[in-house]
Amino acid sequence: MEYAVLVDPAKCIGCRACQVACKRWNNRKGESTTFNSEWTNPPKLSFNTYTHIKFKLEYNQAADETKWRFFNWRCMHCKEPACMHACPVNAITKYEQGPVVVDTNRCIGCKFCISACPFGIPQFDTVTEKVDKCTMCYDRVAHTNEPKEPACVQSCPTDALLFGPRDTILQKAMERKEELNGYVYGDIDNKPLGGTSFIYVLDTEPSAFGLPVVGEQLPTSVPVLKYSKFLLIPAAIGGLLYLISWRKRRMKEKEE
Repeated sequence: MEYAVLVDPAKCIGCRACQVACKRWNNRKGESTTFNSEWTNPPKLSFNTYTHIKFKLEYNQAADETKWRFFNWRCMHCKEPACMHACPVNAITKYEQGPVVVDTNRCIGCKFCISACPFGIPQFDTVTEKVDKCTMCYDRVAHTNEPKEPACVQSCPTDALLFGPRDTILQKAMERKEELNGYVYGDIDNKPLGGTSFIYVLDTEPSAFGLPVVGEQLPTSVPVLKYSKFLLIPAAIGGLLYLISWRKRRMKEKEE
């Protein structure tokens, strides 16, 4: 069965419980951050930060009032992932239940997936020279007889995140859209790359949240990445250089 998550920013209170739960479940390192005027911490997604809450303060001049918007951001888990089609070593898998997952053991750090993703999601780590991103907790969703909701969803205290069968989530999205007189991004109103497993219901236009306009079909240039011999050759060379570097590090560790 295919599953999805409904994201309702109007219900988000910016508590960042989803960020904490994500790091704990996926055993991701904390990051040193500094205060910034936007209150967003960490400032962006990274190799160790799969889930990110964006803070945005809006001023309504007509009403002379301000309003906070909090926006949960991480991989969209597309039905036709551009990142997967761009990967020359098949290190990215799309599971039938919804998750799109990077196998860091196979990743050669070529960054083709980063270039292909229209949402800017995959993140490169200069230490490991690998790419990684949100997994939609596939070990909870896709590898059990009774799927459990992702850690971020389980931790949300306001139901700003809801998990369930994709058809059910789409129905809830339509109902919530009517309440808000808003939009559904990920399907219905905006259906990037064949639809996504994280579906947003918004009280204003997607552009207000920084969501890009993405076509329903995979760009014709993306599949070429996977099969072009001109790109496979440098990818293979990159993989060989990585193995040589890894072997040198291992030899040094043994000597020490």
